Amino acid sequence: MLILISCLLYIVTALALLVLQIVQPKAQYAWLTAVGGATLTLVSVFIWLTQMPLELTLPAWQPQNVFVNPILFRAEDVALPLSLSIAALTLSVLLTAITRSSITNSLTWAGTLALGGIGLLAVTADNPLTLLLVWGALDLTELVTQLRSVNGPANNERVVISFSTRALGSGLLLWANIISIAQGNTFDFESIAAGSGLYLVFAAGLRLGVLPLHLPFSAESTLRRGIGTSLRLVSAVSSLVLLAHIPAGSLASTLTPYLLGLALLAALYGGWMWLRAPDELTGRPYWVISVAALSVTSALSGNPLGAVAWGCALVLVGGSLFLASAQQTWFDRALFAGVWSLSSLPFSLTASAWIGSLGFFTPFVVAAQSLLMAGFARQALRSTGQSSLDAQPGWAGKIYPVGIFLLVIFQVLLGLTGWSGALQIGAWLQALVTTLLAFGLIWATPRLRILNPVRAHWVSSTVKGLSGAYGILWILYRGLRRISRTVTEALEGEGGIMWTLLFLALFISLLAQETP
Repeated sequence: MLILISCLLYIVTALALLVLQIVQPKAQYAWLTAVGGATLTLVSVFIWLTQMPLELTLPAWQPQNVFVNPILFRAEDVALPLSLSIAALTLSVLLTAITRSSITNSLTWAGTLALGGIGLLAVTADNPLTLLLVWGALDLTELVTQLRSVNGPANNERVVISFSTRALGSGLLLWANIISIAQGNTFDFESIAAGSGLYLVFAAGLRLGVLPLHLPFSAESTLRRGIGTSLRLVSAVSSLVLLAHIPAGSLASTLTPYLLGLALLAALYGGWMWLRAPDELTGRPYWVISVAALSVTSALSGNPLGAVAWGCALVLVGGSLFLASAQQTWFDRALFAGVWSLSSLPFSLTASAWIGSLGFFTPFVVAAQSLLMAGFARQALRSTGQSSLDAQPGWAGKIYPVGIFLLVIFQVLLGLTGWSGALQIGAWLQALVTTLLAFGLIWATPRLRILNPVRAHWVSSTVKGLSGAYGILWILYRGLRRISRTVTEALEGEGGIMWTLLFLALFISLLAQETP
C-alpha cells in the first residue's frame, strides 16, 4: 500500500497542477503545491524502510493460463535506493526551477511529477510483464514530449526511430517471456531460465543505447534542464533496473565475453565524448551511455548490486551537475562530491560496482571509469554560460542550493547506509588506480589539444562502421515510409473504392473455394 501511496502523491499533485492551470493560470502557489507533493513523496519513500519488503499486487488478468504472473510491484533491496534517487531528483528539479521561471510553468512541473511516478513504478516492478507495461507508458510519454520539443521532419524521424529502438528492446523482453512459457516455466525475476539472461541484457542494452552503440533519442531537442533532465535520467534508470534483476547464473554463455567487450567499447566511447563535450547538457547523452555501459559491464560480470550502484550514480551525480545552472564558488566545490561517488573508493556510492570478476577487461574498465570521472570534474569546473544567483530574489537564492545539495547528500547517504551496497570496501586497489588516472586526465586536459572540447555531433557520424549500418536503417525506414504513403494515396484517392471492391471480391472468392 505504501508503494501506491507514493505514486498517488505524484499523480494527485500533477492533476492538481493541471486543474490550477485551467482554473487559475496565474496562481502564485502552484510551485508550492508541486514542491509540497514531491516532498511528501520523498518522505513516504523513506517510510518504506519501516515495512520492507513491500508488495503491491493488482487483480489478476484473465485468462490466467496466459497471464500467469500478476501485475506486481515490490520494494526491496534493489528498488529502494533507485526509488530514493528518483524521488530526490524530482524534488531537486522543482526546487531549482525557481531560476528557470521564464521557461517553466505548471504543465512542466506536472510532467516532472508524472515522470517521477512512472519511474517509481518501473524500479519497483517485480516481474517482466509489469515492467513491460510501465516501459510502454514511459515510452509513449517520451515520444509525445520529444515530438513537441523538436522541429523539422529529420528530427521527427529520429524521435520515431529512437522510440522504435526502445520498443524493440521491450520486444526482446517479451520474447524471453514467450520462450520461458514455451518451456513450461513461469517467467519472473526470481526464476529466470538459463540462457534467458542474455535476452534481458540485450533488451536493457538496446534501450540504453549500449548494445549496439547508438543514441537512443534525438540529439536536437529544446528540452534542456528541468524536465529535460528528469526525462533523460528517469527513462535511463527505468531501463537499467532490469540489469539488477538478472541472476549471474543465467548469464553463463560463450557470448558473455563478447558482450562485455561491446559494453566496454560503448563505455570508452561515451566517456571520451563526455570528456570532450563543450558543456554538460551537450554531453548529457554520452554521460548516459557511459554510465549505462558500466552498469551493463557490472551485470555481465555477475554483480547486479553494481548495476544498482551505477543507476543511483546516473541519477544523483548526473542530476546534481545538469541542474546546476547558477555559479557560486562554494556551491561548485560541493559538486566535486560526485567525483568521489564515481570513484568506487571504499564507502562511496559505487564502492560495490566491481565486486564481480572482470579479469582481462579490468584495464578497459579503469580507462572508461577514469574518463567518466575526469569529464565530470571538468564540467563541474566550467563556469561559462552559467547565471548568477545575485539576480534572483533573496528567498530564491536560499532555496536553489538546497535542490543541488539534496542530491549530494543522497550520494553520501546511499554510500553509507540504507541497502546492501552501502559500506562496501569493494575493489579498492582498482578504484585507487582509476582515481589517480582521472586526476591525471584532469591535469592534462588544458595542456593537451586532443583532450580539449569539441563540437558535439550525432554518434553515427563519428564511428564509421556504425555510420554505414545506421545509414542502411535510415534507407529502409524511408523506403517503408514511401511504400506506406503510396498505398495510402492509392486507397484514399479516386480509385480507393475500386481497390476496396477488388479486395472484397478476392476475399469472397477465397471463402467460396473453402466451402464444401
